[in-house]
Amino acid sequence: MIMLFSKQKKSEKQSQLSVAEVHRIWAKAKLRYVTLNHIQLLSNFVHDKDFKLIIDKIYKTFQKQVNQLEKELNKYSIKSPQPNKTGVSASGNSDILRDQDVAEVVYTFLQFAVSRCMKSFYDTLFNDEFRELLMKITKENVNLFFMLVDYMKPKGWLENPPLYPVTKTNEIVAANEIWELWHHLYFRYINIYQTKVYINQVVDKEFKIILNTGLKLLKKQAGVIEEILLTHGVTLPAKFSENIPDSESKNEFSDDFIFNILLYNMENTAVVHGFALQELVINDNLETFFRELLFDEINLLNNLIRYGKVKGWIPLVPVYRP
Repeated sequence: MIMLFSKQKKSEKQSQLSVAEVHRIWAKAKLRYVTLNHIQLLSNFVHDKDFKLIIDKIYKTFQKQVNQLEKELNKYSIKSPQPNKTGVSASGNSDILRDQDVAEVVYTFLQFAVSRCMKSFYDTLFNDEFRELLMKITKENVNLFFMLVDYMKPKGWLENPPLYPVTKTNEIVAANEIWELWHHLYFRYINIYQTKVYINQVVDKEFKIILNTGLKLLKKQAGVIEEILLTHGVTLPAKFSENIPDSESKNEFSDDFIFNILLYNMENTAVVHGFALQELVINDNLETFFRELLFDEINLLNNLIRYGKVKGWIPLVPVYRP
């Protein structure tokens, strides 16, 4: 579910983390240490100069991220995971692995890193500063992933999945990419109908304005996806009813309950975008489209959480006390 909000205020200092956020910091640092170890080792077998630059970029970005995470671990008195080794080298024949072999392993590491970022959207309701750090890390990891994809594709190192038999255009698109578009459109049809129901129930005037703004954006996005699918000759899913009967009672669902259902839907939407994005490696236009959807969604999800805190609608989560 996509919503629009006014400009968010600068993060206020927070001195605590939830128990989920504590684990998320530790787990992300651990994953980066393991990845850095393997990238150091694999870099000994890289031959192509351009590929060396990409590997170096990935290594430096992960090192920067782990430094940021270590700072958070220290700030909240959390024991760090075992750090990565430095100066990892390999003796013997450097041709034992091809550049393609190395690229495929690093591709898998980055894909997994993006997957773990998606889980974070469910876990970071409490500390705004930490959530915004994870948002930044998520965007960096997605961009690294597609930097590697853009290098591998021209070399033929990414095997094409089954392609969709295009009927109206010569544009190459994979079968799974058509599915993701169709599924996202159907998901938006559900969101549009749900939002209309919420608008009919909500009492808070400010919240109603937010819902109406989000409804307009959902319809706009649905229109874009419909156009793409029709271009490829795909039959669109059936829409739900346009009209929602007025409810005689505004007390069937409280505003805070509707807010939390909305929040859960937006968390799910961000995760759906993220997992779809990892497999959209054939059509560049669709990759760009879904990347923008994901980045917009996590920004707006962050704003929704902040809004819910102001209203007192965010649940009180268990807090970590070292």
